[in-house]
Amino acid sequence: QDPAVQTAWRQEGSQPPLYYMLAAALTSWIDTSDMSYWRRINPHADIGVVRPDGNANMLTHRPDEAQSRFSGALLALQLSRLLSVALSAGTVLVTYLLGLQLFPTRREIAVLAMAFNACLPMFLFISGSANNDNLSNLLGNLLTLLIVRLLLSEDVPRVRDYVVLGAVTGAGLLAKLNLGFFIPLIALSLLWISLRRRDWRPLVIGGVISGALTILVAGWWYLRNAQLYGDPTGLNVFLDIVGRRAIPANAAQLWSERDSFLQAFWGFFGGMNVPLPIDIYTIYNALAGIGLAGALAYVVWRTVARRVESRLTIAHWITLLWIAITFVSYLRWTAETPASQGRLVFGALSSICVWLTLGWSWWLPRRTRILAVLPVAFTALVAIWTPIQVLPLPAVAYTTASGEALATFVEPDSDGAIAIQALARLPAQVRPEAYLEFTLVNHVPQPLTHDWSLFVHLVTPDGVIIGQRDVYPAGGLIATSDPPPNDAWLNPVAVWVPANAYAPQTLAVIIGWYDLQTGERMTLPDGGETYTIGQVALLPHASDLDVPNPININFANQIELVGYAVSDLSPAQGEAVTLTLYWRGLTQLETDYVVFAQIIDPITTTIYAASDAMPAAWARPTTTWTPGEIVEDAHTLTVSGDAPPGIYEIYVGLYTRGDD
Repeated sequence: QDPAVQTAWRQEGSQPPLYYMLAAALTSWIDTSDMSYWRRINPHADIGVVRPDGNANMLTHRPDEAQSRFSGALLALQLSRLLSVALSAGTVLVTYLLGLQLFPTRREIAVLAMAFNACLPMFLFISGSANNDNLSNLLGNLLTLLIVRLLLSEDVPRVRDYVVLGAVTGAGLLAKLNLGFFIPLIALSLLWISLRRRDWRPLVIGGVISGALTILVAGWWYLRNAQLYGDPTGLNVFLDIVGRRAIPANAAQLWSERDSFLQAFWGFFGGMNVPLPIDIYTIYNALAGIGLAGALAYVVWRTVARRVESRLTIAHWITLLWIAITFVSYLRWTAETPASQGRLVFGALSSICVWLTLGWSWWLPRRTRILAVLPVAFTALVAIWTPIQVLPLPAVAYTTASGEALATFVEPDSDGAIAIQALARLPAQVRPEAYLEFTLVNHVPQPLTHDWSLFVHLVTPDGVIIGQRDVYPAGGLIATSDPPPNDAWLNPVAVWVPANAYAPQTLAVIIGWYDLQTGERMTLPDGGETYTIGQVALLPHASDLDVPNPININFANQIELVGYAVSDLSPAQGEAVTLTLYWRGLTQLETDYVVFAQIIDPITTTIYAASDAMPAAWARPTTTWTPGEIVEDAHTLTVSGDAPPGIYEIYVGLYTRGDD
């Protein structure tokens, strides 16, 4: 792949190929030449962002899709999804068999772990998609089962055991790169078997046979990557396409992403933009905490009491190590590229399910162990409820058009037109860090020939756009070239007002239509390209501190900027602007800091106005502040005479007088 060339498969082209090879073999007899027709991307889909107006669909489906589901590319997709379901059914079976191996006297653990695995909402969601995770999940968990069986067997491993182990490992490396981390566990297990039996053959012969087969099955792909990209894994190209973090995530950043990790383990659907209700996540996290604590207590108790035969102890530790290795490899990966999704540890899902189930049950008195069914029953209920309440098939809210339209936009090269028939629920006011929500009624009096995007701008009296929303109509469900004449529908819109939006002021709500490919806009009868549907008052944040534009900017846990005011948001060259800052001391300060304020061009970083002074024109040095006191600090910023017209940013900070 060439990262500079955009392809339909994007970074997936750098994934190990086995799942896609199986799907291709399964669907090779189908004519999929119509794929480009059905694969119509929603260019404004909110991937990874949950918004109140929907727009979650990655594709904008065509009106005739339902009638063509069992032919062409759509049939191939359905068969690929059935392949995923079959692979995931295999994972569920592996979970049951692993539970029997790890806890042979507690059959109910195997049954409950299998049921929990089968009903886990995120597992079900991935299982129903054409996704290579389904193969890697099966193979990663199958490898765990094979190793556990080797460790527990009283017989000397046979050649066929090593052959199966090598073949599955090779297949795993052709399914997902992270399964390569299982190789050290395989070597460790073979070493332990050799030491226990005082026989070098399991380590040497087993290692040679399984290793050779692994290389035979998967080596060609890694060699090809090395030849093409200079990296056997191909991850350098994968990351070039999918995108790296600007700065690799540290522990604090990864910890801040724990919620999305947990949510995407339990169930976070669509393109990480269709969540379960927050209360369900809370219950799941509590159950996980109980299960984890119970499992750790079991390990400690068994270790201290030494009540488990050594082979079983090693098998237990291998599964726990695989969970830990999978999690650490996930952390390493998501530190490089934003991928905080719990589903990425499903390669160890069988082990996770077995140990969680044990943690819920082993410590309960025998007569109350039935309570261990409750987490599984809860998961089953969520699995049944989710497709009904969370994942219903999205539908366009069609309506009828009546009365005179507020505005009608016309295509520049045809008679096609779309009207804003009505406006509903435009609020009178909004605050920063909130959505401005309203609903348009769109009407197509004449069919359109292009797929136009709706834009909504929130514009200040100075003509500055502080909020914007670009969408396909009806939350991405409609492409404007589809509707027949006289179709009308409700079009919900939610525009985010940024946290740093200056208030109070009045915002104009302006709409229009444009072609994303060319930038061309539809026009009104008078030649205009936009229509103002109304105005809203932007109010400042609610605050108990009685300061304008309340904010919360912490400077080293010593000083907090809690508000600000600007006398003129559109100064001309040579004009002065008064910037008033509101500071609060968080502790008794021992250093007198100087405040700097600058007006900067964010593109060139050129400073066009500056002020450096101790607070309140040197009258309130920071050492005189009382913790909790609000200090008003005014600065005069005179704009340079050579400042070109543009959008500038105000920077503020503090430094000691001895600094440069």
